[in-house]
Amino acid sequence: MSGRVIVAGGGAAGLSAAIAAAENGNAVTILERLPRVGKKILLTGNGRCNLGHEGFDFSHYHGSVKQAARILADFDVKAYFRRFGLLTRTDSEGRIYPMSGTAASVLDALRFAAEQRGVQTLCEKQVTGLSPKNGKWTVFCGDERFSADAVILAAGGAAAPNCGTDGSLYPILRKMGYTIVPPVPALCPVPTDPARVRALKGLRVRAAVSAVCGNRVLKQETGEVQFTDTALSGICLFNLSRLAAEYGSRMEIALDLLPEIPVQETAPLLDGMLDQRGDLPAGDLLTGLLPKRIAETCIKQCGGNCGEPASALSAETVGRLTALLRDWRFPVTGTAKFAQAQVTAGGVAGECVTDTLGSRLHKGLFFCGELLDLDGDCGGYNLTWAWISALTAADNLGHA
Repeated sequence: MSGRVIVAGGGAAGLSAAIAAAENGNAVTILERLPRVGKKILLTGNGRCNLGHEGFDFSHYHGSVKQAARILADFDVKAYFRRFGLLTRTDSEGRIYPMSGTAASVLDALRFAAEQRGVQTLCEKQVTGLSPKNGKWTVFCGDERFSADAVILAAGGAAAPNCGTDGSLYPILRKMGYTIVPPVPALCPVPTDPARVRALKGLRVRAAVSAVCGNRVLKQETGEVQFTDTALSGICLFNLSRLAAEYGSRMEIALDLLPEIPVQETAPLLDGMLDQRGDLPAGDLLTGLLPKRIAETCIKQCGGNCGEPASALSAETVGRLTALLRDWRFPVTGTAKFAQAQVTAGGVAGECVTDTLGSRLHKGLFFCGELLDLDGDCGGYNLTWAWISALTAADNLGHA
């Protein structure tokens, strides 16, 4: 098609959709809620913007938009941004970043590309309603009205509301007949009993981290665990957080503090350390393995006295400590707030959209990015979905 297109949202998906729609000959207007576009882009990857990840593995994605597997399969993030003059580099773990090392370069590349293609950007315009009539669309922003031949919704989910993604489109779409999978925070800390972690605030430890429900391990990640005064954090916890929102207090987090050491070697290892350090305070027993405060906390939890000689630890205490080092449990006590989350799990259900992300209910309406019920793990997967879902929607405006 060649006509007037409105893109709701000026974030990663919205800018990409606007650029592609303009390249296809459309007159494009972005309606952005905030005073400037792209605020969330600037915060991604700790300000470095993890654009994507080498290789394709759909197991890193979750949600009901199953058609995303085909959409994502052949997308080349590096080639996409090279078109806009942005070069990239890939780190040792396969994460793709702008060569400049700054997220501002990514936003600039997208802004420049949009301006060069004649995209009109109107800021401080929050979409409050959508109305199709006679093959046209009216988009309401309070008392203002904007007309279009097609609309691409790229307003994001509910995570990081200070970046403009406040979930305000959900109720509008629900009234229009769309199924909304209840949105929950994802890629965020996992709240636990403050009494269990307060003394460890600020510490980090490498561990194998499992989400456990009853006797079932739901998912396991390995990486650095960060202790806060109310939660467990770090990338490995972020990748388990959507499960915490799903299972709630039925779920526990289990830490294996010695992930590089075979389980059967744990008891002999402790016996050897007792032989070496038996005359030292028990609180110093594990300092060759763990940060001291974490070691002391483990010993106390097992019934040991950190001030007494390590040799005074009872066989029962040592046995409990051996088990705890491989399976330290923390209860899940709630869900993080959306303000703490990087992305939203949930959103417009996959059954509501076609293979080209057009609406199954309304001609000329398309969806992309985080608004849909698809979320990815840490590592650039969510931004990859933003770029390619936007292109898919914009390239198929005439095939709704």
